[in-house]
Amino acid sequence: MREASSIECNGTIYVIQQGDTMYKIAKKFRINLETIMQNNPYLNVFNLKPGDEMCLPLKNMAPIENMRPYVVKSQQYISDILKETGTTFEELASKNKVLRELTLPTGTILLIPSK
Repeated sequence: MREASSIECNGTIYVIQQGDTMYKIAKKFRINLETIMQNNPYLNVFNLKPGDEMCLPLKNMAPIENMRPYVVKSQQYISDILKETGTTFEELASKNKVLRELTLPTGTILLIPSK
């Protein structure tokens, strides 16, 4: 990756690697697909080739090391994901902001262990 000039790209130029997909790149840099596509209207998203360049609208962004994407399946609960991936809720929530921001419907009753 290299820093782009403000005229070409307001962010970072990423060079496509062998095996990259739009989804993998989006997860790797924590940016949504729509944003990547809006910033790269010239790029054939269905035929990424190693060496092609794309603009990621981020400054000094490093990839997330030791992480792998997981796509939630239909009718799947968090407990199912924890069991399937062998992780704890705390580990999952620490890397996934969406879990930390989940809200419960007003009136939900939770059972809390007494101390």
